[in-house]
Amino acid sequence: MNLVELLDATAARQPEHAAIIGPADGEVLSYAQFRTWVDETAGLLADHGVRKGHCVGLHCPSGRDYIRLTYAIWRLGACVVPIPTELSAEEKMRVCQGIALDHVLSDRKGQGALSPALAAPVQRVDDFIGIAPAKRYRETPAGFAEVNAAFIRFTSGTTGTSKGVVLSHETIRDRIHAANEALKIGSGDKVLWLLSMSYHFAVSIVAYLSFGAAIVLARNHFAKFLIDACNRHGVTLIYGAPMHYELMAHESGSERLPGLRLAISTTIALNRSTVEAFDRRFGHTLSQALGVIEIGLPCIDLYMRPDKWGSVGKLLPAYELRMEDVGLGGELRRIKFRGQGFFDAYYDPWRTREEVMADGWFDTGDLGVLDSDGYLFIKGRSKDIINVAGMKFFPQEVEAVLNAFPGVQESCVFARKHELFGEVPHAQVVLAKPDAVAEPELKAFLGQHLAPYKIPEQIEIVPALVRTASGKLVRDEHRIK
Repeated sequence: MNLVELLDATAARQPEHAAIIGPADGEVLSYAQFRTWVDETAGLLADHGVRKGHCVGLHCPSGRDYIRLTYAIWRLGACVVPIPTELSAEEKMRVCQGIALDHVLSDRKGQGALSPALAAPVQRVDDFIGIAPAKRYRETPAGFAEVNAAFIRFTSGTTGTSKGVVLSHETIRDRIHAANEALKIGSGDKVLWLLSMSYHFAVSIVAYLSFGAAIVLARNHFAKFLIDACNRHGVTLIYGAPMHYELMAHESGSERLPGLRLAISTTIALNRSTVEAFDRRFGHTLSQALGVIEIGLPCIDLYMRPDKWGSVGKLLPAYELRMEDVGLGGELRRIKFRGQGFFDAYYDPWRTREEVMADGWFDTGDLGVLDSDGYLFIKGRSKDIINVAGMKFFPQEVEAVLNAFPGVQESCVFARKHELFGEVPHAQVVLAKPDAVAEPELKAFLGQHLAPYKIPEQIEIVPALVRTASGKLVRDEHRIK
């Protein structure tokens, strides 16, 4: 099957229904118009040599064009390889070198950054996009042709290594149906889209267009404009990051969001203060989703009960959960999943889903707790554990205390090698205002709440924390320096 078939079915069912609204005032594409645009674009790409089985690097900003180019590539039976515009030039080249690309598509503004990866000059496809054959840095893995590949997307690489995750059309179809058992997206929904499409597409954009919703694109991400877009277009669902909800919660106006039924947060964990502020401002509880590129959305906390704070919610019906003892004592367990819509392969080295999940379960690398009501709490990554002379703890525990200190905006705790103790914790802290607090005050505060071995050896005040392009904290000391 091909995911474009799901779009075709929606367009046939509701041709005049809005598919994409905005970002400019008055811009509305119906499903029939969008399908025609996709077909026209596919014809142009075919004229430039895009064929079934090709891998096409897609480098352009999120928006209407990103969506139509993705579907046009699929229409031709080719595979999309996102090259996020948010990456540095070096990181973009790693994507181009790590995948055997046949072509690179780029918006005209960003073509220069990819010139080393191009085998010939860029040719104009239309007023927005250009195409060029890609240099071949490697051969296509044996076995790739057997997968009906739709996407190859790199994992976040929080430890400096990043794997190309191959997702087939069938896998993405199964994922959106699994997620929609909880989300209940339909033609009555209008979804305000706020995230990078290079990182969030398969269980979101595809779902919205397959189930008949309208995607609302905001002109910008200032809180006032987001609230206005919600009320002007009758938005029923928001899909964003904690930053967006924090900004909206503290916007000075008084408008509510009467049409909103779901506001889903992803990328990183929500702060309790953001949830409470959003509830006070709009009378609406935020939802939090656990997204894993290899899996999809296995857990969603739709209502964030106060007594379940910090949970990623309950398991969706399409998935099974296994909690394995890892010898850390207490209730902490390693989190594994199985179910429908799991990834098809890792690209390099090529390993199929069956090879990775030899026992039928996918090991997330996360450690957590499952309570008696079935709510899953993720406490940290197994690789994030800091081991000080045999005494182990998660950096998130220290960060929670640091973030509670007045004047601290956010923090990141990580391990550094130590000759005597093996590892010791270090921290970087971002302040809400310059000179709001000094290192001795922070250490004294930590000493009131934590065991001495958990107190960072050094607390560095920094202007911003190091994150991956998808927003996750980097805890690898070699990348932080």
